[in-house]
Amino acid sequence: MLHCITVSLVNDVKRLSAVVSDEEYRRVERLVKAGAAESIAQLVREAVAEYIGKMDAGKLLNLRTIPLDQARVEVEDYLRNHHGIVWPDEMAEELGLDYRIILSVVRDLLKEGKVEEAKADVEVVRT
Repeated sequence: MLHCITVSLVNDVKRLSAVVSDEEYRRVERLVKAGAAESIAQLVREAVAEYIGKMDAGKLLNLRTIPLDQARVEVEDYLRNHHGIVWPDEMAEELGLDYRIILSVVRDLLKEGKVEEAKADVEVVRT
């Protein structure tokens, strides 16, 4: 079973969404019970802050602007070199392209039957 957190805007504060496996969730619960944080929410906030602090901020802001046909070539090359399940957001980050461009190319490739969507056992949480 996967656990999902919803996204909402509350008083200029955004809530992040994440889906984690049962094992990851249990590990987080154990950390909180061991006193690493007062709550799961606090642990997640601290983990995000630490991760952001370690990231190269310039990398996040430097998206390349390229023609759609060039993006398609790069996406196809990426998929040929990365076997198994490939997440569009990770592909966008590694290629330095806007996520929406990646999704557009992937949708076209799906329609053409050149790629297939991975089937996942995901639990939907409605709020």
